[in-house]
Amino acid sequence: MTPRPAPPPPTERSIHLDDLGELVASIPSMIGFPPVDSLVLLTGPSIHRLQLGTTLRVDLPEPEHGPDLVGQLCLAASANDVVAVVPVVIGGGTADPPDLPYRWLIELLARELADVGVVVLHPVWVRAVGHDETWWCYENVECTGQVRDPRAAVVRAAYTAAGFVTYASREEMAAHLAPDPEDEVAHRAQLLAERATVTGPNPLEQWQAVRAAIEAAGTWTELPDLDDDQIVNLAEALCEPLVRDNCLAALLTDLSEPADRLWTLLTRAIPAPERAEPACLLAMNAFLRGEGVLANVALEAALEADPDHEMAALIHKAIETCMPPNDFRDLLAKSVAKADLLYTEAEARE
Repeated sequence: MTPRPAPPPPTERSIHLDDLGELVASIPSMIGFPPVDSLVLLTGPSIHRLQLGTTLRVDLPEPEHGPDLVGQLCLAASANDVVAVVPVVIGGGTADPPDLPYRWLIELLARELADVGVVVLHPVWVRAVGHDETWWCYENVECTGQVRDPRAAVVRAAYTAAGFVTYASREEMAAHLAPDPEDEVAHRAQLLAERATVTGPNPLEQWQAVRAAIEAAGTWTELPDLDDDQIVNLAEALCEPLVRDNCLAALLTDLSEPADRLWTLLTRAIPAPERAEPACLLAMNAFLRGEGVLANVALEAALEADPDHEMAALIHKAIETCMPPNDFRDLLAKSVAKADLLYTEAEARE
């Protein structure tokens, strides 16, 4: 399950849509890629006019797994104060209206959501999210239409302007974080092993180096090539607990965007198990923005590199329990406030 795969635009830029063809066309932008064989719940805080809120995506289940899945979706809806949802079934078979695939799932979902006070509006089936694909409403066979061009969707423009990327598939998103060539990563692993017995810089110096790298990332138009010494130095720094605490604090500041670029580069460049550190920071930043799919992809990289990584496990639990990103931000802010940070000391010395 991907409980919060895409962020809604901030409240002040909320988008209202009354055209189901436009709404379906917006799904790739909202979750980061065009889903296949999926159930997508487009949610909102009102039944009178759909105002986009949390978006949920799950793989289409087998009937025996339907009740458990719907139960999780109900928990997610309750946790995020959802009032109304438009369920969209994508794929899962062919249609011969009024015989639409996964009607049983829509009926089960409507019953269970009603029990938690959530109204289902215009449940829809579509073969694929593509221009001029025909969508059908489960409730009224005469309620049908064509999907607008996803590339020209109103929501896509808003998400693009906000800096969010839409990938061709989830696999392409994962490839964006794939490790560098094996020989390069192996060489960096050897350098890290050689330095393990050597006393390095103190945590303050390491944090200052990381801070400088984050600030430099703010000028990047594309990911640059850092040399092996730079990469290994940053990898060592991120393994220092005090430096990591400062990196967490930076996620709550205007450094979060350039930091995201640096974590992406380092997730590719650093060998396991050290790779878990930038991957975890990347996952956390994505989750704070509401990009649940990217957060999950980064978490997979982190936990593959270090299956016992405590912070990665914590973020994974937060996503799986459908914690709203704003609640997680508050939790992180409280943790940072109690931490023994170098951030203020480093600022004072600049």
